Amino acid sequence: MLPLRRSCRSFATTPLRSYPIAEPTTTTHSATATTRSEEHIEHPKNYKPLYTHLRGRALLNEPSLNKGAAFSKEEREVFGLNGLLPAQVHDLDMQCQRAYGQLKARTTPLSKYTFLTSLREQNQVLFYNFVLKHLDECLPVIYTPTVGEAIQKYSTIWRRSEGLFITEEHFDRMREIMITNRLPKNVDLIVVTDSEGILGIGDQGVGGVLITIGKGNIYTLGAGIKPARILSVVLDVGTNNQDLLKDPLYLGVKSPRLTGERYDRVVDKFCNVVRESYPDAFLHFEDFGTRNAGRILQKYRPKQSCFNDDMQGTAAVVLAALMSASKVNAIALKDQRICVFGFGTAGLGIADGIRNALMIEEGLSPEEANKRFWVLDRPGLLTTGVSKDHIRSGQELYLRDESEVEGWAKDAHSGISLLEVVKQAKPTVLIGCSGMSNAFTEEIVREMSKNCDRPCIFPLSNPTHLAEANPSDLNEWSNGRALIATGSPFPLVKNVADGKMYKTAESNNALVYPGLALGVILSKASALTDSMITAGVTALAELAPALNNPNESLLPPLKDLRSVSVKIATAVANQARAERLAKTHTDRDWTEEECRLKQWDPVYRPLELVDNA
Repeated sequence: MLPLRRSCRSFATTPLRSYPIAEPTTTTHSATATTRSEEHIEHPKNYKPLYTHLRGRALLNEPSLNKGAAFSKEEREVFGLNGLLPAQVHDLDMQCQRAYGQLKARTTPLSKYTFLTSLREQNQVLFYNFVLKHLDECLPVIYTPTVGEAIQKYSTIWRRSEGLFITEEHFDRMREIMITNRLPKNVDLIVVTDSEGILGIGDQGVGGVLITIGKGNIYTLGAGIKPARILSVVLDVGTNNQDLLKDPLYLGVKSPRLTGERYDRVVDKFCNVVRESYPDAFLHFEDFGTRNAGRILQKYRPKQSCFNDDMQGTAAVVLAALMSASKVNAIALKDQRICVFGFGTAGLGIADGIRNALMIEEGLSPEEANKRFWVLDRPGLLTTGVSKDHIRSGQELYLRDESEVEGWAKDAHSGISLLEVVKQAKPTVLIGCSGMSNAFTEEIVREMSKNCDRPCIFPLSNPTHLAEANPSDLNEWSNGRALIATGSPFPLVKNVADGKMYKTAESNNALVYPGLALGVILSKASALTDSMITAGVTALAELAPALNNPNESLLPPLKDLRSVSVKIATAVANQARAERLAKTHTDRDWTEEECRLKQWDPVYRPLELVDNA
């Protein structure tokens, strides 16, 4: 016998989760008239209803169904909400107005973070709709830089558990724990961290779970991936952070961080469970330490669809900025002379990403591509003369031959300096990943500007106070000619060449990884290849405002994140098909409209009561 349904057709209704909601078997995707609350959503849809057995307090306590004061009079009657809500019915737009006032009343970034977290825990549609409306203002709160402070204070501000916590103790029961908490059919994306390399603040133990939750938020906001289909995981393998180990309130495993074989066993077990039990899920590695990030990616990339944002995501968005800059300064990508200052995980990842594009797009051999780089780390310029003790895995590809630098000025302790490299190598591109504030001095910038009409200068270190240079200084020192991208948001800059105010490109990974993931998920690609990433990057670069005005930004604004993600996803999915890695649409390409229709939009959906009695 079929369960009885009591219909409630008000369109001030409800969102989506894997349970306790039953999805209709078919969905109508005809567009509706855009309401005020939907103006910032690329393509609002006329959804069919969701079905639930929840009533009363249970319904109000389910964040994927709760609408607070937006429940209509009819819904309040059907779902037993009379007496549980104030009398007035307010629509989503009014709710966002109230939330904005409440956010403004908070005086510190962390208090704003906890407010928005609480909002998400109560009402998912309201949270995501509100943040999309105020993306520029909210993104630094729900993600970097504020999430870094929240991670550091995780055990102090903790109120309720989110995400999945995997420890070595769970080794033999890992699969059981994971599928019990989230059925494979309900997961499209898994974001995992071991918390060793969190946002430039290092080992943060169990608090790293918040970075995976933050990334999940961006995936929903940008790619439109349903919140319930994202699984956030922290591999709690201990911590070497002495402040955490001494803290009586610390919630994680209180022992030194696992290393060697014991560490690898946990990571291997986890990745195998994902591959076997969640075969269509996209695996995102986040903030793994420098010594593990690259080797883990290389080990599992041939086996499953996975991605390291710190290496590949950072590289992808920088490559997009460089591609658009190459069109502005009329120097082909293969002819750019690239200097990377700071060659850790991010710097190496950026170089690898550009190197791949040089081979894939420009047809250079690996050796020819390597020779387009001059890279500096703690020993100065990395050459074959630098002690092998100072060369980390992956860096060896980029060593300049010692004979090339014969006669260059060299310090006995710090090696060949950045200024000397700029003078001798005459780079057209300068990328900073050093975390050294103001490392790009006036002398360096003026020297670089002598050798290139429109030098590309990317001070990418964040947060803001660690940036290698301020965009306004770069603009002044280069006489308004520098093409700039930064790793953190900066105020508008007055261009000394034309006197107008311009926004500097923010090289934010959020511009690229949501679209990459959406393309993989839609195509069910068995891998994310370099060619797929390059296809997505090319699509991103084509959206740069600088292509219409060379003084404008090298990257599109974050407020366009959803439409940008659709462009990238379409390119990625179609490249997956071209490489015969896709399991869907194997006979034809995806269109942008099809990708857009697959995005989850944070608008209230019709809701129907299922009587299971």
